[in-house]
Amino acid sequence: MNQAIDFTQASIDSYRKHGILEDVIHDTSFQPSGILAVEYSSSAPVAMGNMLTTDKAHSRPQFQFTFNKQMQKNTAQADAFVPQADDLFTLVMTDPDAPSKTDHKWSEFCHLVECDLKLLNQSTHETSGTADFFASEINSSGSNTLVEYMGPAPPKGSGPHRYVFLLFRQPKGVSSSKFSKIKDRPNWGYGTPATGVYKWAKENNLQLVASNFFYAETK
Repeated sequence: MNQAIDFTQASIDSYRKHGILEDVIHDTSFQPSGILAVEYSSSAPVAMGNMLTTDKAHSRPQFQFTFNKQMQKNTAQADAFVPQADDLFTLVMTDPDAPSKTDHKWSEFCHLVECDLKLLNQSTHETSGTADFFASEINSSGSNTLVEYMGPAPPKGSGPHRYVFLLFRQPKGVSSSKFSKIKDRPNWGYGTPATGVYKWAKENNLQLVASNFFYAETK
């Protein structure tokens, strides 16, 4: 249990240190419900703010979600995430530093929106009918990709960009066919600098459950 709580705090500290809570999540009270593992290859895992070269992140990575109820120890019961077999999820990747950290005219830049995802291979320990823990691959079979994956390509000389992955639970019984359209990648189509996934997720009542991020730069 203590390891889960320690990881929760380490994640929150990392979000704060790198400005993810302020610039992307926009919720200083957010606590992850588990670990979103992202891996481009065995030599290129995403690790809460590590640096990757753009060539290693060219293709869509693999995703795994590890749920741990103890990570929500300080979350209000009404806000807690309790996974269900029929849950659908949305996975996104966004860049809040486009074209640079000081110029937000393209921020956020949308790199991926994949919806109607499911969790597979749940290995659970059951307590009172709910799962305390499970590790699961994120299944893209039958999913709906609203925005195709685009690898990082920050403008040369613009400094390191943050590339943020967020996993959301969709409202119960709601598929992505009901979601608002994303009209463009820059500003997520809203046409307003520093606008992106937070606004779109709020429009569609998505619940954030986990996040991860890395840096990439073109020198």
